[in-house]
Amino acid sequence: MQTRLPFFGIVRVSGDDRAAFLHGQLSNDIQNLAPGQACYATYNTPKGRVIANMLVLNRGDDLLLAMAEDLVEAVVKRLRMFVLRAKAVFEPLPDFAVAAELDEHTAALPAEEPHLAFAATEQNGVYTVQLPHSGRLKIGAAEALPAHDAAAENAWNRHEIQSGYPWISAATKETAVAQMLNQHIIGGVHFKKGCYPGQEIIARAQYRGQVKRGLAVLSGASLEAAGVSVRTGGEEAGQIINTALNEHGSISLAVIKFSAAQAALTDADGNALKQEKLFFTPEPQA
Repeated sequence: MQTRLPFFGIVRVSGDDRAAFLHGQLSNDIQNLAPGQACYATYNTPKGRVIANMLVLNRGDDLLLAMAEDLVEAVVKRLRMFVLRAKAVFEPLPDFAVAAELDEHTAALPAEEPHLAFAATEQNGVYTVQLPHSGRLKIGAAEALPAHDAAAENAWNRHEIQSGYPWISAATKETAVAQMLNQHIIGGVHFKKGCYPGQEIIARAQYRGQVKRGLAVLSGASLEAAGVSVRTGGEEAGQIINTALNEHGSISLAVIKFSAAQAALTDADGNALKQEKLFFTPEPQA
């Protein structure tokens, strides 16, 4: 199974200070990301809210950032504001794209421990990144990548949802801290790397247990969309992050309140949402 993934856009970061600058802006250890390696990372507000999560690829002479296409312009604009005298240049690459490969019948593979970096191999200018959940991302010139296949894209999205790997888009930016999005589990946050925007909030949430929401897989008969409210008893209980079709309707990754983990959930229109998997431990019932 292979397909182009229109969800993603690519940003090239060049200049002598590219790694050092991004190391001070993103949640993972970019300074020690070796050529031929990739990692997950988040870009956060000072209050720890995730503006975008991304895959960072070190090609040796530059770094590529793969993130939601509808966030590229805003993220590049914001990063450029903080460059000052650093030698780091940000360049969106409209002729580049991301494609996915997934072996047939690959089972969902939720992370059991963080993978802070993983291998990326190059062939004819296209990099293949082996992801921890057994899927592969290909990054390179769009003309060198597979064409878009809607069914294959949906299968890929379903695999990532069931494995607990969310992607923030414009509809969900700044709505969650990293732990609500499983980033501490999949390897998107390096807790010993030093300061970056939002680091204090994220560290406090990790070590003092102050996060009260987490990631869940929900299914329903209706097709959901990123940003749709999850509700219980008429009150807000969370938000849909990503969604895909399945044989019964849809399956989604959502951030929900710990306190709603045992409750009956619906979307904003009152359509029932069934809890299929939680990526956190529910609060004990009183």
